[in-house]
Amino acid sequence: MGVNALVQTVFSGLSSLVMEDVVDEGERIVVRARTPLDSAVCPVWGLSGRVHGYHWRTVADVPVDGRRVVVCVRVRRLVCPTRGCRHTFREQVPGVLERYQRRTARLTRQVKAVVKE
Repeated sequence: MGVNALVQTVFSGLSSLVMEDVVDEGERIVVRARTPLDSAVCPVWGLSGRVHGYHWRTVADVPVDGRRVVVCVRVRRLVCPTRGCRHTFREQVPGVLERYQRRTARLTRQVKAVVKE
């Protein structure tokens, strides 16, 4: 199994992101990724592909080999192309990054399962 296949297997929960780099920093693993270049949905009008800017979101993910995993995702800020709207919004990645969350959806599920026990 090649390195790329191994990384894709270990981080399969992040498959809707485009992984650019994985760095082993000893006590933690840092994954750098970005969102795909598809169009995103304006919460008011519909599809938009017009980029207004970028920002980084840093969230915790499921530990690997007993070490913390931090995912740094470059997220686009888009402008709605509809005349009169001009609404700017950040794209969302359902199932991976939920709005305002500091951890991935799969880490949240694991934490909830442990709390339930």
